[in-house]
Amino acid sequence: MTISSNPAQDVTVTLVLPATNSEAGPVSCSFTFQTAKGLLGPSSNPTDQSGFANSAQDLFAVTVEPATKAAFVHFFLTSAKGNVVFVSDVNTRVAKLLSPPWKSNAKGFLRVETIQGRKVELSATDFAHAPFETHTFWVTVGATGKVTLAP
Repeated sequence: MTISSNPAQDVTVTLVLPATNSEAGPVSCSFTFQTAKGLLGPSSNPTDQSGFANSAQDLFAVTVEPATKAAFVHFFLTSAKGNVVFVSDVNTRVAKLLSPPWKSNAKGFLRVETIQGRKVELSATDFAHAPFETHTFWVTVGATGKVTLAP
């Protein structure tokens, strides 16, 4: 996964997939996100613009920050056959798994912290009540994009 940015305009994530047969070359696909703020890194390094990938290189994630106090997670899943699944509604999927108040917080602000195998550490932040609190938890991402809370 490579990421390019036009500051204050957009961010493009490009995936290059190996050929699935010997007669074809690699295939690439790009996703461009209109965002004034860019990507949001983990809590430990919020300005990191590199995105996240697991060691198997079959699960990638970015946190797009269109505005202050808003963050949306996107997953990209690749298969050995060269298929790409783009999961654009991660915030909504995760919010359904959480209890209040984190359910509503995850809809508007969800951040990727790290990826380990098929597990993704996420955090949701409550900006409605000072002091701001953060709930950190793990989800498992299936090969087709199904998201479940990790034990």
